[in-house]
Amino acid sequence: MIKNVLSIRELGEKTCWTLVQQAIGIPDSKMHTDFLTEKVAVLFFAQPSLPERLCVSAAIRQMGGSVVYECDPTGEHWHKELHQHQLHLLPIFNFYVDCIYLYGIAISSFKGKEVDVQFPTINAGSPEAHPVHALADIAYMIKSSRYLNSFPCCWLGTPNGTLASLIAASAWFPFTMRIAVPESCDKQILLSQIGDSKKIELVASKEEALRDAKYIFIGSRAGIGYPEIKDWEISRDVLKGADKQYGIFLGARPINSLPLEQELMSSSSSLLLQQSEYRLRIHKRILHYVFS
Repeated sequence: MIKNVLSIRELGEKTCWTLVQQAIGIPDSKMHTDFLTEKVAVLFFAQPSLPERLCVSAAIRQMGGSVVYECDPTGEHWHKELHQHQLHLLPIFNFYVDCIYLYGIAISSFKGKEVDVQFPTINAGSPEAHPVHALADIAYMIKSSRYLNSFPCCWLGTPNGTLASLIAASAWFPFTMRIAVPESCDKQILLSQIGDSKKIELVASKEEALRDAKYIFIGSRAGIGYPEIKDWEISRDVLKGADKQYGIFLGARPINSLPLEQELMSSSSSLLLQQSEYRLRIHKRILHYVFS
């Protein structure tokens, strides 16, 4: 049976916990193996992202596989062709590749289940879901904190696929989260994702979201205009209400995230390096999962 990794909900509780525990247990995140020898993965990126391309490529190459990268930021070439003729093109890919990564492409439009394909598809990040980022950050929190229910998290900024995946994962993993979004943000989709969850709360201000937060996710600035973005700049003063030993995750690409004080980015509170390591760990465990 072909296994796809498109969203947290599709993976399910048991698989998500297994991936997280196995990622934590990898003795060396940069360990080289021959597990993917002679296997080829193609990276279909609808927009360029060096962090995602670097992490996926490193995981595949360190496991002995090969990578083909194709990016179509204009959406006028293969991206358009794949969208319009997906049912015809996907079976053809069987002859060329062993695995496909999608980035920046709506997973709701993926029709792999409707045709006979012999390769797994992995979502490397989409507007609706970013399972790798969510599982990687959860893995680090479990590794460093052990008792996640004692450490509330918060999200500041515009929602994206990472937040959607964290909300979905909260049903199974022991953490809580307060979310504060800019006033101009459309909250309806976010409220539908939260549903009747008792562990996720949408609050009125970033100060309320930050109260006693152990882990702070700096989200996206997408859709925020200049006057409002000034109110959402993140500095040490803004974070005074958080836990004294808070850690800062980037919940969006650095260039797309809320403005973050430079000293915070290079401080001991920044978990950017740890995020990089655990994303590599999760990608490797996902590759084991889909090819085992």
